[in-house]
Amino acid sequence: MMETNGYDTYSCPVGKTIELISGRWKPIILYLIQHGINRFGSLQKKMPKISRKVLTEQLRDLEKQGLINRDVRVSKHPQEVFYNLTDTGLSLRALIDQIFEWGAANLLDETSQKKAKSLMLDQAEE
Repeated sequence: MMETNGYDTYSCPVGKTIELISGRWKPIILYLIQHGINRFGSLQKKMPKISRKVLTEQLRDLEKQGLINRDVRVSKHPQEVFYNLTDTGLSLRALIDQIFEWGAANLLDETSQKKAKSLMLDQAEE
């Protein structure tokens, strides 16, 4: 039997948090929803490389994990679906924004930084 240092990596809060929001799309989806991009079509437009199927799966996972709510408004035809952060999802807002800021500052060149920051400004207009 192998001895360990007693730290249970399966219950590590860092590992559990990363597992919850991991993947190529989930952090981006959370970032966009928290900044007002909360309709399926708008999300897909901001992430043109994601397929409809994958976006649907990711949204369902985030909903199942308790990070977003799916709000169906049937008062209009066709029905409108909005995605909003739950209280748990809202509690991740600062972390997701910090990841964006860190990535912009440390991984992007100056031109790409400006483009990423302008994306933020464009989001409020949609």
